[in-house]
Amino acid sequence: MDLMVDMEIVGVDSAGRLIIPKDIRKRMGIDEHSKLLITDVKDDIIVIKKMNIWEIVKRLQDELKGVDIDKIQKEVEAETNEEARKKYPQVLG
Repeated sequence: MDLMVDMEIVGVDSAGRLIIPKDIRKRMGIDEHSKLLITDVKDDIIVIKKMNIWEIVKRLQDELKGVDIDKIQKEVEAETNEEARKKYPQVLG
């Protein structure tokens, strides 16, 4: 696996925005419509991952093929309602 590492120091403006350098944006195909996942890993480490929404949709479709999503949703809703009734009986009875 060829791991290409390109590091640059960037600043953050008063609105919290940072600029991804042009060469990195170009190489990774990042434009104004791209979605990025930012994760605070620990201490001073932040990871930014480019998200491909259509890859996620495809993966979910493949993984959930044949699964009754409506049934799962109803079961989760029933469990959540039961837990809420137990926790707040005076409000939910």
